[in-house]
Amino acid sequence: MVVFAAAARPAVLDIFGRVFFFDLGLSIYFLLFNLFLIAQGYTEKSLGLLTSAIAFGSLAGAIPSGMFLKRAGLRRALISCIAAGAIIFSARAIFLSFPLELLLAASAGLVLSLWAVCIPPIVAQTTNEQQRPFGFSLVFSLGIGVGALGGLAGGRLPEWLSGLRALFPGFEPEQATLLLSCCIAAAAIWPARRLTFSPVEMPARSRPVLSPFLLRFLPAVGLWGLVTNSFSPFANVYFAAHLRFPLHKVGSVFAASQMAQVAAVLCAPLVFRRWGLVNGIVCTQLAACLCFVSLAAIGSPMKAAAAYVGLAAFQWMNEPGVYSLLMSKVPEEQRGGASASNSLVMSASQLIAASLAGWAFVRYGYPAVLSVIAAVALLASIVFRQALTVREEELPLAVEDIAP
Repeated sequence: MVVFAAAARPAVLDIFGRVFFFDLGLSIYFLLFNLFLIAQGYTEKSLGLLTSAIAFGSLAGAIPSGMFLKRAGLRRALISCIAAGAIIFSARAIFLSFPLELLLAASAGLVLSLWAVCIPPIVAQTTNEQQRPFGFSLVFSLGIGVGALGGLAGGRLPEWLSGLRALFPGFEPEQATLLLSCCIAAAAIWPARRLTFSPVEMPARSRPVLSPFLLRFLPAVGLWGLVTNSFSPFANVYFAAHLRFPLHKVGSVFAASQMAQVAAVLCAPLVFRRWGLVNGIVCTQLAACLCFVSLAAIGSPMKAAAAYVGLAAFQWMNEPGVYSLLMSKVPEEQRGGASASNSLVMSASQLIAASLAGWAFVRYGYPAVLSVIAAVALLASIVFRQALTVREEELPLAVEDIAP
């Protein structure tokens, strides 16, 4: 890491600054926003619809984001993304009518789609061939690690700001914290303004493709996507409303889950080397299933927190394996299309899972729905094992292939 830092160009350090501010601001924001809406009279059902609107916006914005990036260039696209994100997320904290929130949520999805499109070419242009794998790893690991800092800060900022109530009648610390987090995200414009890039050469559009492997892979991944997207948007509400955690403890739980995700992603190559890709992925799915069972059955808040930290780790742990499996089993010329197909299926899973889970949590309560999610996770692991088992010699694997 010292060698990389010494060899890195100043632009790389600016990228890390931009990632830090933007990720820190949004991690604080997403920790608090659903809790803020619950306090304003929203329910898990409406939160599920808003999460689905974000997924829809991300899906709809994938192709337009690529076109905008090519036309505007990386620097302008990046600054536009940060500025639009700060404005849209601030508006979501101010204008609380449900129809307007739906529109703003879809707009937020468009911004997040542009953010995802900007990242790969930015890292590629600001690193050389030797630095690039570590650059990607560092950027994504930093994003997760900053989420832990955001969890700690977001859980405590409303309490720190509550003293201002005496000076400003009607002051809401949670809303002020949301707006402050948007200002933190907007601060990423400062390092972004210093970046310079060559013109972007976007590849030809990668259209979704199908093959015998993808016909087995995509349904299995889509079923697992229903699991991963059903509880995550409501986890903060689960701890705050169902288990009655104070806000600072909710922040601590989410910080611990972020650190567990970092450790899990770093350990994933060892698991997949020992057990193979498919078996390793299935093992993490079964472990996540047990965590869902624990969350459904446990009445102790601290044990539930430990179960959630484990769940977050195992859900993230199989992602390097899933993407490595996908890339290893399709021809090189079809990888872009296969990635597009996978993204389409995962976005559809998020749309379905968030809306159904939000409705179900309101109607049946958390224990019953978590039990159903555990059953779906078990089914997903069985489907994944049966559909994707291959001979070991068909799947060459090295640790560096799946390193985060």
